[in-house]
Amino acid sequence: MTRPKIKLPKNTADKIEKLLPSIKDLNEYKRLQCIYFRAKYDYNAKTISALTGYTEQTVRDLHSLFIKGGFKALKIKDKGGRYNSLFSIKEEKELIDKFEKEGKKGGIIEVSKIHKVIEEKSNKKVAKSTTYRILDRHNWRKITPRPYHPKSNPEKQEQFKKT
Repeated sequence: MTRPKIKLPKNTADKIEKLLPSIKDLNEYKRLQCIYFRAKYDYNAKTISALTGYTEQTVRDLHSLFIKGGFKALKIKDKGGRYNSLFSIKEEKELIDKFEKEGKKGGIIEVSKIHKVIEEKSNKKVAKSTTYRILDRHNWRKITPRPYHPKSNPEKQEQFKKT
């Protein structure tokens, strides 16, 4: 014996008709379509899954989500983020700015010094690659003078270039 179908609010189809043209994300559009087809045409999950490309169970889950939480429940959450960061971007910038002042004076900045400060501030051992990623995130790069041979003769090099 099947369970009785829970009815959606009466104005649901009208609200979705107004929303659909403004949706730019395909997945969000298809999620709204699942609700729309049920509200407007009273299609079952099997028919809606054939129309949208979702599985029947996904369609049922979306209907359940909508009934429990409304339109907010259908919104797709953003992926990614800085969940395991040592510092916020602002804190990283403040830490790097101290060394930047020294660099602008003409001093040489060693990554090992920055690395030690990062470890002290975070109170944990940090991989050197983390320090390099922090520096890269703030557009720091390694600048070194071009290598030259200690016995090179600039005059002979210029003569060679002329011939």
